[in-house]
Amino acid sequence: MHIRILRESILSVTDIELDLDSSPVKARVLHDSPELFLGGQKFGPLKMGEEIEIPRWMAKELAREMIVMLLEHEPLEMSTLTKIHWRECIPSSREIPAMEYDFYYKLRRLVDNLAEESKREPSRKIDLDKAQSQFKDIVNCRLQKILHLAAAPPQRETNLQKMTAEERALYNKLSLIVSEWRQKVLSLEELK
Repeated sequence: MHIRILRESILSVTDIELDLDSSPVKARVLHDSPELFLGGQKFGPLKMGEEIEIPRWMAKELAREMIVMLLEHEPLEMSTLTKIHWRECIPSSREIPAMEYDFYYKLRRLVDNLAEESKREPSRKIDLDKAQSQFKDIVNCRLQKILHLAAAPPQRETNLQKMTAEERALYNKLSLIVSEWRQKVLSLEELK
């Protein structure tokens, strides 16, 4: 876990997105398929009912073509987003609730899907607007909590495990900045 935290402290949000897109997921093959070539990689032949583990980006493409069905990493639903929004934005809470490691990744997918659906079905624009608003609220609420934690003494691993990949990277960068700043200010004080 220490290597993951160190690695996260130097990754950008885009790097984390690519990392999550490359992470393996399980999928079930829906029908027999000959060899497939995706992203310069060869897969198959695939047998119906077979469980395979492939990169997430590939699983999404194959699911879109109805070749596989994803077995894990369920997409985020609006009802779940609303519950998370309510839990995260309780005004008096400084505690950071546990969040799935890939929550923002899933949330970006939900917003992207709603944007596509709203082009075909204008009534979905209401859900898109709500999801975008809740997305911003959740980010802002969690950001306040992360800023508070970064200014506090180093956190236990249990608090860090409650954060998403993007939040851990931000927390690690912020706590390093705060720690260096605090050390310099306190060392100047000692010179007097």
